[in-house]
Amino acid sequence: MTHSKRFWFLRNWQAWLVLGMGVATAIVTGVTWIVTLGIIGFLLVLLFEAGLDPRSLVRAVHAEQENRAMFAEHARLIGGLKELQTLNSALEAKNQQLTQDLQAARAEIENVKPGG
Repeated sequence: MTHSKRFWFLRNWQAWLVLGMGVATAIVTGVTWIVTLGIIGFLLVLLFEAGLDPRSLVRAVHAEQENRAMFAEHARLIGGLKELQTLNSALEAKNQQLTQDLQAARAEIENVKPGG
């Protein structure tokens, strides 16, 4: 059973440390906007971890492979739809030809009937 990785960013101790340092600095200096720098630092640590973590690189490769497979499937389905449209138009033309032949055969039968 795989564990959910929905809240992976909450388990990063380095990001929490940077945020805590920003809060501590804001408390010590009395300048509250410094907490914003702590939040920015928190997000930067998460960004760097996502970019440098080998697991995230593996996830990116798997996502790229899945993306390519989806594009290939999309192209295959589009090709199938175009082929079906071509077959449909050919069948409509054949149906129209057969309808004309049927009408011509009925008219011929009417002309051949005795007394007709």
